[in-house]
Amino acid sequence: MQKNIEKWYPITFGLAFTILYCLFSLGKALPSSLKDIFSAATTLSSIAIGFLAAAMSILFAIGNTNVIKQMKNANKYIMLINYFMDAINWSFLLASLSFLGLFIEIKNFGSWEWLAFAIWLFTLLTCGLSCYRVIRVFAAILRAAN
Repeated sequence: MQKNIEKWYPITFGLAFTILYCLFSLGKALPSSLKDIFSAATTLSSIAIGFLAAAMSILFAIGNTNVIKQMKNANKYIMLINYFMDAINWSFLLASLSFLGLFIEIKNFGSWEWLAFAIWLFTLLTCGLSCYRVIRVFAAILRAAN
């Protein structure tokens, strides 16, 4: 049960919060500073990609520690690598969508603007929660490695 919650909560909560936001904001105008938000998201997701790649290299560097050996024996190491790759992939998707949003005027989409914004918001939330999951699990490993 715990494993399933840990595996699926970024997507589940990302979708739930996106739906809630859209329900409470539908019919209202989108934020006027979308270009600034997209710019900040592009920068933040690019930093996240670099951070996650650096953290993965640290994980490989401490591969001979007892904690990592125990994780490998318990088949948890592959799961952690998958969490890293999920977070990196969501960060790349967020960077791509945000970068695209800098050049495409989302408010010209007419009745589809909320769908486009909801897709971007879902990606933002899922990316953030995926990165948080990696940081939380990685911090536990580093604490146990001492």
